[in-house]
Amino acid sequence: MLQEQWLLHEIMPTVLERLKSQLETSLNILSKQNKSDSLPLSSTKNESLKGYISLNGPYITKAELTVRLANHQDTQSKAMITPTYPYFLEQIQQGTNYMILAAECVMSIKPSLLTKQTMVELLETVRQYTDRAQLAFEYPNETELFPYKVCHPKHFTPPLKEDLVIEFCVQDIYIVCSTYGIKFAGHHFTDSHASSVTYKDKTAWIVDQSRTQTQSPMLTELKGSFRSIREICQTYRHMLLQTNVTLSA
Repeated sequence: MLQEQWLLHEIMPTVLERLKSQLETSLNILSKQNKSDSLPLSSTKNESLKGYISLNGPYITKAELTVRLANHQDTQSKAMITPTYPYFLEQIQQGTNYMILAAECVMSIKPSLLTKQTMVELLETVRQYTDRAQLAFEYPNETELFPYKVCHPKHFTPPLKEDLVIEFCVQDIYIVCSTYGIKFAGHHFTDSHASSVTYKDKTAWIVDQSRTQTQSPMLTELKGSFRSIREICQTYRHMLLQTNVTLSA
């Protein structure tokens, strides 16, 4: 009992402050007000995609892209994203929402009223929210990707033609850009290398595609912050649970 009281009154208030600090760090990283990442994009094996993007919180606020899918068209296409119509990354917003919930849990706790049960539950809840946030960054839901999600031409300047798809997603600490050259056809397509999908309620043939990724310093820093939060939760939850084992031994 003495060890438990010592942990609750001497150690856990400091642990709560550390958690608050790390959660605040994570939310600051995710905030739109945080400094933008300016990230180069370049396909490694060919010149199918090159350019750069600017990542600001859950938005790609700027981009200049040059796309050339040789099996799709002979000429290259240029596309820009401007701050007027930024590209929204749902995964980053999902992660932000989970971290806000974690921060609210910590802020609702009064150190003077701490009990072993409430602290153990709090640490487990914060860990679970952090794990869910991390999972949101691992890879997007399939429904958020081509061909299930429609590429809106208005995201780009000039607006994309209907036969070109450009999409972005998050994968761990990377921003991934995928491009697809497609052709709509009401009959079987003759190119044996093309695959068919249902897109915009029509049969579309993917005649060429490219995928490239670029590491984001913001996402890399965020992953480190998540790791710190998880370690704090696991370490001190285990320490509290061990007080029972020590007493019974």
